[in-house]
Amino acid sequence: MDSSQRCREVIQTCGVELVDGSIPVLHTPSTLFRYQLNEAIRSDADLVAYMGDYLDELLSDHDAISLYLDPMTLGTVTDDSTATMHVVSGGLPQTESLVRLMLGVDALQSRLVATLVDKFPEYIGDEGTDGDASATKVSVKILRQLRWLDYVLDSGALTEKLLETLGFVPPDMQREIVVALPDIISDSDNTQVTKVLASMLKETPELMLPVLDTLGSLDCAPALLQGARNSVISHLASAEPIELPVLLRFLLQSVSADAAAPVIMRIRKRLDVDSIVLASRQRSASAADQSPDVLIFDAIATSLRSHKHLRDAWLKIIASDADNVGSQTTLDLVVLLILHQITTHTKRVESALKAKIDIVSSQPIAYTPALFESNIARFPAVFSVHFPALVSVSGWLIQTSALGSQGSRVATSILVSAFAAMGMFQRQEISGELAVHIGSGNANEIDTAAHIYLELATKHPYELRPFAVFIKGLLDYVDNLDIAHVRTIFDTLGILSTLAGGADDSMFSDLYIFVRKQLSSVFPKYNRIGVVGTVSLLRQLGGEHTLEATRADDECAGSSMSQAPRVNIQALRRAVQLLEMLMDSGRHQSWTFISMTYDELAHIVETHGLHQQLLMWLHENVSSKFAAQFLGDVEDLSRRYLLSGHASVALSLDDDETAVLDVFNHNDDAETSGLHAATKRADADDGDVPRLRGCVLSCLPSLLRLIQVCEKALGDGSLGEIDALLVCGIYLLPPIDVASPHPSLASPSASQYNTALSDDSSGNASLLLAGNALVGIDEDSRLDLIKSICRWPIDLRRALCTSLYVAVNWFREVINAFADQDADEVRAKVIMRVNQLEQIERGLEALAESLSGTNGEFHPQRAGLIPEMSDTAARTATNGLSLRISGPGTLNPTESVAENMDVGLGLKEGSFMVDVGGLLLSQEDTHKLVHGTNDEHLGDASAKKRGRKRKSTGAAPVVNDFAKELHPFLRELSFSAFDILKLDEADRQSEHRPLLSARGLSVILRELQAAVASKLVRRAEKRVPWGKPSPPVFGALATFSSNIAGSSARDVFSRVRVLFPSLLQYLDACLHVRARFRNDVDEPEQLSHAPRIVAVDSLSDVSVVELCIDRLLHIVSAVLSWDGLQTDSAHTHESSLTLVLGALARQGQRTHADEISNIVPNVLVRRAFDYLHDVAQMVATSMRAIDVLRMLVAVRSFAPSCESFDEISGMTAEQRIATMDGRISGMARRVLDAKWDAIQELRPADLELLVGLHIIRCPHNRLDLAYTYAAHILPQSIQGSISEDVDDSEALATLKPATFAPAYKAVSQALATIVQDSRLTNMGSSDMVQFSGRIVDTWVELTRITQTLDASLQRTVLIVALRSGLTMTDLFAKTILPLLDACFFTHRDEIVAVLERMRKATRILQSICNHSKASQDTKLQSAVPQTKRKLEQLIFQVYVLMGNNDSMSALTLGRLKHRGVRGEVVSSQIPRDYESEGNESEAEEEGEEEEESDRAEDVQMESASDDNVPDPALPPTKRNRGHNVTVRSKVGKRMEVLQRKEILAKRRKSADNSAALDTLNPTTFASAYKAVNQVLVTVVQDSRLRNLSSSDMVQFSGRIVDTWVKLTRITQTLDASLSRSMLIVALRSGLTMTDLFAKTILSLLAACFFTHRDEIVAVLERMRKATRILQNVCNYPKTSQDTKLQSAVPQTKRKLEQLIFQVYVLMGNNDSMSALTLGRLKHLIVRSEDVSLQILRDYESEDNESETESDQAENDQLESESNDNVPDPAPVQAKGGRSVIVRSKVDK
Repeated sequence: MDSSQRCREVIQTCGVELVDGSIPVLHTPSTLFRYQLNEAIRSDADLVAYMGDYLDELLSDHDAISLYLDPMTLGTVTDDSTATMHVVSGGLPQTESLVRLMLGVDALQSRLVATLVDKFPEYIGDEGTDGDASATKVSVKILRQLRWLDYVLDSGALTEKLLETLGFVPPDMQREIVVALPDIISDSDNTQVTKVLASMLKETPELMLPVLDTLGSLDCAPALLQGARNSVISHLASAEPIELPVLLRFLLQSVSADAAAPVIMRIRKRLDVDSIVLASRQRSASAADQSPDVLIFDAIATSLRSHKHLRDAWLKIIASDADNVGSQTTLDLVVLLILHQITTHTKRVESALKAKIDIVSSQPIAYTPALFESNIARFPAVFSVHFPALVSVSGWLIQTSALGSQGSRVATSILVSAFAAMGMFQRQEISGELAVHIGSGNANEIDTAAHIYLELATKHPYELRPFAVFIKGLLDYVDNLDIAHVRTIFDTLGILSTLAGGADDSMFSDLYIFVRKQLSSVFPKYNRIGVVGTVSLLRQLGGEHTLEATRADDECAGSSMSQAPRVNIQALRRAVQLLEMLMDSGRHQSWTFISMTYDELAHIVETHGLHQQLLMWLHENVSSKFAAQFLGDVEDLSRRYLLSGHASVALSLDDDETAVLDVFNHNDDAETSGLHAATKRADADDGDVPRLRGCVLSCLPSLLRLIQVCEKALGDGSLGEIDALLVCGIYLLPPIDVASPHPSLASPSASQYNTALSDDSSGNASLLLAGNALVGIDEDSRLDLIKSICRWPIDLRRALCTSLYVAVNWFREVINAFADQDADEVRAKVIMRVNQLEQIERGLEALAESLSGTNGEFHPQRAGLIPEMSDTAARTATNGLSLRISGPGTLNPTESVAENMDVGLGLKEGSFMVDVGGLLLSQEDTHKLVHGTNDEHLGDASAKKRGRKRKSTGAAPVVNDFAKELHPFLRELSFSAFDILKLDEADRQSEHRPLLSARGLSVILRELQAAVASKLVRRAEKRVPWGKPSPPVFGALATFSSNIAGSSARDVFSRVRVLFPSLLQYLDACLHVRARFRNDVDEPEQLSHAPRIVAVDSLSDVSVVELCIDRLLHIVSAVLSWDGLQTDSAHTHESSLTLVLGALARQGQRTHADEISNIVPNVLVRRAFDYLHDVAQMVATSMRAIDVLRMLVAVRSFAPSCESFDEISGMTAEQRIATMDGRISGMARRVLDAKWDAIQELRPADLELLVGLHIIRCPHNRLDLAYTYAAHILPQSIQGSISEDVDDSEALATLKPATFAPAYKAVSQALATIVQDSRLTNMGSSDMVQFSGRIVDTWVELTRITQTLDASLQRTVLIVALRSGLTMTDLFAKTILPLLDACFFTHRDEIVAVLERMRKATRILQSICNHSKASQDTKLQSAVPQTKRKLEQLIFQVYVLMGNNDSMSALTLGRLKHRGVRGEVVSSQIPRDYESEGNESEAEEEGEEEEESDRAEDVQMESASDDNVPDPALPPTKRNRGHNVTVRSKVGKRMEVLQRKEILAKRRKSADNSAALDTLNPTTFASAYKAVNQVLVTVVQDSRLRNLSSSDMVQFSGRIVDTWVKLTRITQTLDASLSRSMLIVALRSGLTMTDLFAKTILSLLAACFFTHRDEIVAVLERMRKATRILQNVCNYPKTSQDTKLQSAVPQTKRKLEQLIFQVYVLMGNNDSMSALTLGRLKHLIVRSEDVSLQILRDYESEDNESETESDQAENDQLESESNDNVPDPAPVQAKGGRSVIVRSKVDK
């Protein structure tokens, strides 16, 4: 028999049948086959060689080799075991191949492995035996035989052969081998394989993915990983998009914490996601969820979520790269979104985003709205994955940013871009999120969210339309929103409801019903909503985009009649219908309602525009009413009034103009007082004026506004058709005789007014006011006229007050209308009106003040001249209106009108009708009209029905502040009125042009300043309660639909930017005028040639000029400080910043206009700075100087790279002073040292700014200046006088005791800023040590000041000192100490000295913390825990520093006395009222017993206290000592624990017996004992232990233990009547306390054991007493056989054992086992007597009879602590337990 046949038989005998041309059949389990074959080989030594040859023969057949590499066929199994078979996906068992089976045989494995590896190259490229291309390759099958072997006998040879084969096979087979390597080789071959794979990364980049996958599965050396990462990073730019996820995952998951930052920075530089994704999209369009960008960012997100060091490093890199605009990539944005979703990093991400979005000092903005918009548009799939984070970030920006700010614009860009690029789900979420923001109640949040809704409706109306239900839902709560927000919401809904071009939409119908309902309400609040909603719909229907149908629309409709645009007739009809509804609603409401309608219509015509046909309709229907009701001529006045001659018209600019504005004809106060009856003719025709509530004069200004905007819209901006309104006069009063006395001036009747028949102006009211008497040039004459008018009868003055109020508003609207006209004649007359306006306002103010407090007090809202802003129902103004109640019954004529109405309304029959001013109202409407819905009568009636009393509050009084401040009640001056300030070259050179007077300029600047302050000045954002209106803008009370109130900050700035050069010219002119008249400042050469553009006619106008200077400075400062100045470049070729700086440079005559575009930005900033510095020399008040100083700081921030640190370091002292920072510091010094007249106006914030700028901007040594403040200037300011040893030049006149607190705060903040801004890492070691020492000296001087303060300053300054100390300790621990550690070896003595001086500052901070307890100042106590934690961290850092440098001998950890702020020893506890005076003497004795070394350390701090200040008498109690690091030589100190215990025992015995409560007696003892135990447990559970500092934690634990010991000791003194119940309570409470100690307190004590070892040991020593008493209580039930008490014993014993084990672990972990002894415990009962254990006799042993000496001593000590009055029983045999005895080394 040959060898092949023999081997075949052996194989078949073992269980495998070999069939020619077919796959072998397995008849036995694989394990049994291997066992039998091994046995056969072991019995025949030659069989190994035969079997190897036979296998080689089988594998040599190329056609049949696959038969032996594929799984065998399963035949009849002789054993039930199928351990080696596994079930595949089809459900059938799968066997191994023959080769795989043979590899499990030890004797055959090595040769068979060699054969397979040798055969492997022969089959490379072979597609299988059957030629099927889809079949697995033979070479791959061979590799599969080698994978996942149970063991490899010669793994090194196999690895070497595979690596050798790897060098010459094709790339596709190299990939297969590389992928299979981790499953083939053993762990010992990892190093060899990783070296080969690392070299392949550079040689074969196409195999990078499988190589990286394999390297990730192997254990690689750090050097190899670093090389692999370098290869991968260099390959990033050229890698395929599909490879990038694998590459990034390898880079991020293989990097360590130290190398994370460099790797991330290289990834950010080399990974261009934009180009990669663009190239990928051009090749193929893949699914959105599998696109390369999604996979790339998913790999990054997975790595970031898994590794904290990656998150920290990436976030730090992003935050530190904020100054490189443009370097921020899409990668950073997505990473920030990923990190924002991680809760622990949310706040840090928001801080980084805020720094990059907002302008912070001089840093430019990195994240702009355009950046977010472009990235979301390019990568919608990526941002869809991170959509929750995107919405969260945008919501945070909406909440924290005001409308118009950079954060608000970024939030708008994010949500609008996401809405456009994402799907329905994301759009729905955005719509709902915006609705939530609108309902937040925060005005800024509502502003931004409503604006985003409008932006979405404008840009994506069809996409937003399906989600309009969210916006419509807001209509139910719209009455709680501000009117500007209501307008925005209705604009949004109007766009969505008119998408079809008409008004046939169901949404439009719903809105139409809603606004009609609001218009018909009797509440002014709902009327306003209705007007705004109706006009918003009108704007959408009547706009050009809706009414004009383009040719494309015609083609879509199938029309080919006309190619020109046509009018949408249906939309036009609905628009006219809305207008008619508005007018019809006004006829049934009030004149103020009509005024609101006119204002709202004028607003949309001016800002948005209407179709020309609608404008013509408005113009025709409005202009005719205006002329018929208000305009007339002199002849009309003669026919209307009883005149002896010609009518006397006031305030006319043209004598030839016959047009007159008849105000008196519609003056309701004149009709009420009887003036109309006395002066009007009987047959006078007043025109067809409907009788409505209020005064018709309220419509006059708004009507003029509507007329002029329509005229401009129809006439291309010209007002030539109505120019007579500019010059026409006003008829204020008829010729009333005011010379003859009246019977009663308080309440004159109609018969008491006589018509003046003479032309004597002294007794004729009309002649007194005729012409320009009210605005005459002669100021004295005008004042005399006002004084004489103020002596007129009250009703006459009130009538004149109404006429003047209307005249003022008329002039304001005239100025708004004609100020932007270009004609010189018109401009001159507008200037005249402006000059007159201020004088009329002063006359009106004087007249209103004369009426204040009388029964004729004037208020525009009460008079019906402006809309009512309250939310109550409209109340009738019955001045001049008849009120008649008709119906059954007779009313009492003596009752008031309101009472008569109540009588009528109280009847059940509803037939009563009330005639109010010609309106017939039902009794219900009249009741609402008079009382409103919150009627007290109805409330009282309903309260009576419910049986409860209701407190009547009466009618809410209307606050009359018109006489004090009338400007909020006047019409606003719009943007067009400010055009009167524009100056060109002709205006500056012309000598005959009219000039604005100083008072007229003041009026214009006052309005402009209010507009700028409301929009450009960032204020603290406060959350406004829901439904509470925000404070009105200047003029918004009288001007509905204010243009300024509805404008954004960008709109206001665009207007002011045009006026900015003119404003600077006015500033120079006013400064020149003031310098010429006051002659108290030196005028710079550049400002001495200012042109005369302000008219100043008297010395009294100089004070007005100074007011103009203040307002101009505020305006310029607001413009320079606006946060959008650097980014506002829209619609301009130049940036806004360049235009503003160029205007400043030109005004200083340093730059020509043509040079600005060619000047380097830093040079332009310097020239603008020089101009403002010249202006600063001409200011004469501290507030003006501070305004200019703020402007200088703002301009300096625009050039951060100018005059850098390196440049300044090379300058001389004179050159440094001339720098911008040097000038700022010098100016702050001059302001601080100047003796201002109005120093009381200096606010604390201003003083902080001055001191901070003086120090921080100092061009020399800032730290030396800060030390000078701390050591000399601030102490002088407390004393109020200059010391003899201090240089006079260091004293500052502004710093006094009253201004000390803000100055101290500024110096403390400046010191922290110096440390933060200093380049510490760039300093040499010597400079670093010197810098640290100077910082410490300054800090010590600042803290020492707190010891010399009086009571008036102490509280404020201590809070500042504590918070600044918190910052300084943090800076030292994190910044300075690591740098000192690096140079400790070369500067040991200097650093030790620095730490010694720092100790003084930290000890004073400890004293301030102690003071907070004694003073019980909650605000001061709030900063104590964090300060103590920081101090402990600092102490630990010092300890580590000294330990790392082998200098522990210079450091001693000791105990710190509790001292007060002045250095006196104080109690560590809050003083108790019941403590006796004896405790004070004991505390004094204790202080005298302190060691001399302790006194030597504290003497310096005690000497710093003020000897004249008496020590506070605080009764000291038990002392609590914190820890402090004392850096000194080898001298140390130890405190005596036993002495303290004795003192504490004395204190406890000397407690006052008066503290006992009368209610506590033996009867109530049980309940009280149980309550105290429960309270003790509750105190532990409710305490925030983790928030306590280590010192407080140890003190708290000690106090808990002492209380527990006291409670348990009580059980040893009980009689039989109380024993059982008290023992049960003690056992259960002890069970809870042991559990709390084991699980909570001990873990916290372990954390602070290192710094409080002795205290913790003492606490555990005292706790031992409580646990031993509990053991005794557990022994008691055995003798008493109390089953109820015995039920709690097992659990208590388990808890005690757990506590003992925890104590054992605590001491062992802290290397303090020497303080712990594990001994046997006697069995004692509650009175500490030995007990018999007969019931446990079977379990006793002789070993328990012996006690160790230590146990006996401890038990004796416990016995001595028991009550002496209790007799000891005879000792019997006891069984010993085990207990942990904790003691300190001092005790033993």
